Amino acid sequence: MKDLIKSLAGVSAPAGAEQEVIRAIRARVEGVADEVYTDTLGNLYAIKKPAAGASSSVKTVLVAAHADEPGVTVVDIDDEGFLRIAPLGHLAAADLVGRRVRFVRSKILGVIYAEGDAKRNAVDFSQLFVDIAVSDQEEARKLVQIGDAAAFAYEMQEVTPRVLLGHALDNRVACAVAINLLASANVPFQLVVVFSVQQQVGSRGIQVAGYRINPDLAMVLDATPTGDTPKAKRLNLTMGSGVAIKALDAGMAVAPALVQHLIEVAEKAQIPYQIDVSPEAHTDAANLQIARSGIPTCGLSVPTRYLDTPSQMMHMDDVDAMGKLLQAWMASERLFDV
Repeated sequence: MKDLIKSLAGVSAPAGAEQEVIRAIRARVEGVADEVYTDTLGNLYAIKKPAAGASSSVKTVLVAAHADEPGVTVVDIDDEGFLRIAPLGHLAAADLVGRRVRFVRSKILGVIYAEGDAKRNAVDFSQLFVDIAVSDQEEARKLVQIGDAAAFAYEMQEVTPRVLLGHALDNRVACAVAINLLASANVPFQLVVVFSVQQQVGSRGIQVAGYRINPDLAMVLDATPTGDTPKAKRLNLTMGSGVAIKALDAGMAVAPALVQHLIEVAEKAQIPYQIDVSPEAHTDAANLQIARSGIPTCGLSVPTRYLDTPSQMMHMDDVDAMGKLLQAWMASERLFDV
């Protein structure tokens, strides 16, 4: 699993520029899914059909994991060749000073920094620039265009054999779990796994996917912030204590029956879990829940330290718990009864 995560996390795919990672995921799922295709927005769909002879009224379960990551986009190039930027995702300007980025189209490297009179704790995006080591605007325009997107230029690393550190773990870890699910799933319903795009800029991809598939039940896999660091916001989630079962976030409240069912499945299978109440977190689940006439939607997340920064930290025990609970949930006899 770690090798799969590392291969996916090493591909730059800021929101709106996910083509490279979608190609990498597609190469992984084409051999294990019955049907694979993309839509006009760029979402990747991998479908496993039920066994031959199944009823024509067979139900559909959608499992979603977004493929994009936070990044920046060029909004202006000044006379000296410095690039002015805007965020792609929920990034804090102060967290980006001194960070390296790589542009998706040109592969050019740069460093984000702040204007000399900016106050570090109060810096905003209007004061940030990217230095690509050129002397003027003309030279910069040969390398980078207005609208070009960049992601953080850091490799995934292992802090310990069970703790991962990387800039794109949200949400390549969930993509890896979804790929493994496709490889092992053998279910009596239609399984549609969606690797969605543009989650970081308003969950746009999943809106299209939810409308297209209109499933009977949906599960969203993602990352969620922890509350286990010094003076962190009060969140009852800790890294390494189990998969997070979503109950509420900034955009949705999960139906209590769906939450309780996941708890019962986890306890029966002795899978460590935590309850995720994250009032400021956003996932694709909220937009999926209200697609068409409404879709029963629940969520599982990996508790993640330093979410929405270039240095996200996750524990493999939580990743493993997500995969086990997802498979146990799908095998439940009461899956469609709650």
